[in-house]
Amino acid sequence: MAAAHANSGWDRTPGGAAAGGWRAFLKLTIPSLCWEFLRRNPAYRLHYDNLALGGFDLDARWGLSAPADPELSAEEAQVVWRADVAPGLVVPLEHRSFGSVRPLPARAGTTIDGADGRHLRLASGLQLHLRGSAAADGPLVIVLSYDEDFNLRVRAVDALRRAGQTDEPPRSRFTAEQRSRLARSLFALDGSLRAQSYRDIAAGLFGDENLETDAFKTSSIRDVTIRLVRRGRSLMAGGYLKLLKAGF
Repeated sequence: MAAAHANSGWDRTPGGAAAGGWRAFLKLTIPSLCWEFLRRNPAYRLHYDNLALGGFDLDARWGLSAPADPELSAEEAQVVWRADVAPGLVVPLEHRSFGSVRPLPARAGTTIDGADGRHLRLASGLQLHLRGSAAADGPLVIVLSYDEDFNLRVRAVDALRRAGQTDEPPRSRFTAEQRSRLARSLFALDGSLRAQSYRDIAAGLFGDENLETDAFKTSSIRDVTIRLVRRGRSLMAGGYLKLLKAGF
């Protein structure tokens, strides 16, 4: 873990102006977007630094099963979410079976030890939660809680079924318009964290050619930009946890 993040940041994430502006965020999965919002959170960044000093436990409020370096993207940091906050992404597995052993998808990643057990991240981004004595080579049984998130848990199991044929991420229920708004909110958040003016943020979002300098203060584009900044800050402050559930 890095001891400090004085120059760290969001300016190196896959959405900076040099990497295609806000549209570059459109390619991110919902879990990766959630991580992008969290890793910009100053309180999380400070908490991660304190973890490096020892004597601190991972705060449950972040929704993570294991600490993840905010300097890194979701794939680089191997981010693993807790099963209770991402029921549409995490498949709980235990050591037993009612039939012959079925191997996990061949491209399963390394095991990551977390606060709630061990996790495997598949190439699709799906997480397999190995509970108790469960091992990746089985035998395994899927355990689903019959609760308010049951339908999301079933969707995660279906994603595991499909993971044997494809590396595509678990299907999101978000429309293209909703994903576009999230991408714009993340871009607007970046501009706000860099203390850019609303006009500069709007220029990055909508293009200079769509802004009238003299009328910007009363324009609808300014209102939209302010709402996107507020939305981005809300998601950074913890709203990403709701996004983890709503996206599946």
